This record gives sequence, structure tokens and C-alpha cells, in this order.
Amino acid sequence: MKKEKIRFEYFKLKNKGHSYSQCKIILKAKFDYEVSRKTLIRWSKKLKTTEWDLRDKSRKPKTIHYKITSEIENKIINLRNKTGFGAKKLATYVDISHQSVNKILIKYNLTDPPKRRKNRKKYIRWQRKHVNSLWQMDLSEKKIEDQYCFSVMDDCSRYRVYADGLKQISTDIITHILDKLIKKYGKPREILTDNGSVFGSKSKHSRFDRWCRRRGIKHIRTQVHSPTTQGKIERGFGSLAREIKYCKGDIELCRYRYNHFRPHESLDMKTPGEIFNDLSKLY
Repeated sequence: MKKEKIRFEYFKLKNKGHSYSQCKIILKAKFDYEVSRKTLIRWSKKLKTTEWDLRDKSRKPKTIHYKITSEIENKIINLRNKTGFGAKKLATYVDISHQSVNKILIKYNLTDPPKRRKNRKKYIRWQRKHVNSLWQMDLSEKKIEDQYCFSVMDDCSRYRVYADGLKQISTDIITHILDKLIKKYGKPREILTDNGSVFGSKSKHSRFDRWCRRRGIKHIRTQVHSPTTQGKIERGFGSLAREIKYCKGDIELCRYRYNHFRPHESLDMKTPGEIFNDLSKLY
């Protein structure tokens, strides 16, 4: 604060036409502080060339590198081995950046091999604003734990409303499951499916469509050869196939982990359960 007062007084003196030598003598007498002629010239130049508020810049480094203890390293290693999470998700459980977490994973050879990037067409991401506005549902193309998995996902929150393997697949089995889900989670306004036979193929008068109409639910079908329309649930099957090994092959445990434990990058690192439960109270 003293330096700011000295500088302010110096510029007042200069505006009155005092020389550098005169300013030096006056400042010494008033503040009992010796300022060299070279410093006064530097102050004048700085004020002319920059937007200066007469204060010194902080010498504190902009980035503070905290020491990563062996305790933090062990926590990250244990979480990685138990969950298979990447650096960004692991960083939500420790007080260091995901870049630092990634360095630890590299150090202990715990990173996944880089994925081969395919040339994909760009598409616009979309999602509903309200919980239970739209449920996406689909059957997995590949078997998970020797069964085809039927999954239902809330579009807004990514909450996995249902996921389980089915020994038999039929419209009656699917609608029976949906009736139970509606009692537990509430009724969706719309349902999005592909053109599979259990969902009535392309017929608007199928058993599945009649079931939807009786419950006041609008049935939306994806366009043929448009896999990105159900991109969320398709990626969900991929996550389930990769992560089920961390749940000892238990699909229900994997569903719980996905909903309540696994941070989601598209949800600002919140879990689907946090979003679903918070918004379901409003709508």
C-alpha cells in the first residue's frame, strides 16, 4: 500500500512539472523512502505503455502444483482397478486435476490402448429437457453374459430405468416389463424404439402400438439405417459390455453402478441418478 501512495504522489508531482531529481527529493522527505531516478523513469514508461493501477503484480504462480502423495496414488490405483474409470471420472473422487490423474495412470501402466477413430459423419446431439419426456429402449445386438439385454433409458437424465438379460423375447414380455416400470418410475410421454418385430415393425396397428395408445403414450420409431437416433442407448450397451466385468457379471449391479456411482461427462460429471431424482421432483 505504501508503494502505491508513493507512486500516486510521484505522478502528481510530474503533472505539476517537477523534474526527476526534484521528485526524488520530495518523496524522500515525505515518505522517508529512497526511490532511484531509474525507478522513476521506469514508472513513467509503464504508465504510458500499459493500463497500470499503480499496484505491483502478484508474484504468486498462476498454477499451484500440489504434491501428489503416495496415499493419493494408491487411492487412484485402487479405484482404477475396481471401476475401470478413466482419468476424468477418477478425478471426481480425488482433489487433483484429471491431467495429474492421467499421469499416474501412465506411470503405473494403467491406461487403455488408444481407440481407432473411424471417419464418422457429424450429427447434432439432442436430448429432452424433462425427466420421463422420452424413454429410449432397445435390445442389444450382441449377447451380454450369454443373454440378449433389454434396456430402457430416460433420454433427459441418461438414467437406466431397466437393464436385464432376457431368455425369451416377445411383445407381451416387453409390455409386461414396461407396466412394472411405469408403476415404479411414472409414465413417459413418448417411447422411442427401432423397427424391431417386438415393437411392431412399421405397423401402427401392432400389439405394441395398441398397448402404447391405451396408456396415452406416443410411440416414435427410428428411421431405417439411422443408428445415431438411439445413440445414447447404443453407447449404453457398449458401456455395459465393458464394465460388467467389474460387477462380477451382475447386470443389475452394473445398472446401479451406472446410475448412482459412475460420473457422466455429458451431465457435468454428475450421475444419471442425481439428475433423474432431482428433476423428477419437479415434473
